[in-house]
Amino acid sequence: MEQKGTLKYRKVQRTPQTGENAGKKKWYAAAVTDREVDFEGFVSHISDHGSPYSRGTIHGVLMDALDHLQELILDGKSVRLSDLGLFSIGMSSKAEDTKEKVTAASVEGVHLIVRNTKSWSNTELRKKCKIQEYGGNIGTDGEGTTGGGTTGGGTEQGGGSGTSQGGGTQGGGDGLE
Repeated sequence: MEQKGTLKYRKVQRTPQTGENAGKKKWYAAAVTDREVDFEGFVSHISDHGSPYSRGTIHGVLMDALDHLQELILDGKSVRLSDLGLFSIGMSSKAEDTKEKVTAASVEGVHLIVRNTKSWSNTELRKKCKIQEYGGNIGTDGEGTTGGGTTGGGTEQGGGSGTSQGGGTQGGGDGLE
């Protein structure tokens, strides 16, 4: 079932620090998330849209799947969930002067990485949605809106192998690169 969604954007002004527009104030479109569907809402959505399984069954299977996904990822494995993507873990660390000084104490943080697949590639996702300017207020960041969580402008084309790390993406991407 091919379905088109509506991806909303807002206009934001940024001054990139790198690239051809470094130091120049430019305007960009940034994705807006105007509502959040929690886990129970997601379960209900599946159950209410033609699934033969009960809410309880869907809830239980998804909870088990998430527990096992986390267990495998924290054990250093990559997990490919069909066409959704390849899930793995990444880390950030502080710089050390020599190879010998790099230890577990050098690790400052860990983050989830999701690499999309062909059917979830940037190109395919773009085909599946229409783009529309967002006209409402959804939060308070000084301009009355929030959303996007991006830095820079444009998108990075990673051929389906980019990453989503923590709270945002570099280059104004969509987090599913």
